[in-house]
Amino acid sequence: MQIRRILVPTDFSDASDTALAHARELAATLGASVRIVHVFDDPYVTLTMAADGQMFLPPDLRASLMQDADARLRQRLQAAARGGPREETALLTGPVAATLVEDAEAHAIDLILMATHGRGGMAHLLLGSVAERVVRTAPCPVMTVRPRAAEERAPALAPAAAAQV
Repeated sequence: MQIRRILVPTDFSDASDTALAHARELAATLGASVRIVHVFDDPYVTLTMAADGQMFLPPDLRASLMQDADARLRQRLQAAARGGPREETALLTGPVAATLVEDAEAHAIDLILMATHGRGGMAHLLLGSVAERVVRTAPCPVMTVRPRAAEERAPALAPAAAAQV
């Protein structure tokens, strides 16, 4: 198996930034490219499904939130622009796990490298795990980075990202 394309989902957390740092190291070693993806949680879909179905959302809220997410994606792209692996970003909408799997299929991804937030107990039971759903349905291998490892490595990405602000 040859790894040429690595997909890295991000929710802009420290854990996701750590997964991105791991992906960049692996991509540099293998000569692979990195696709950084954020699945946008669309407030017009989520909030309008309230119990009574009556929610007022300012007309420009969605556009503003999408612009913010796109800017945050570009910040991550710029953090390793100097001499690192080839990178691209994508801002997608839809159910997170299913959208990630569809994107992996559509772009012939060889490896998904993602953070797991390590929820346990009741939180895991109620919220489930995006990483777990991706592992079960992905068309390619999935590598996960656990939260404790993320805490140890997050400072490595922070100075590069801060320099871009």
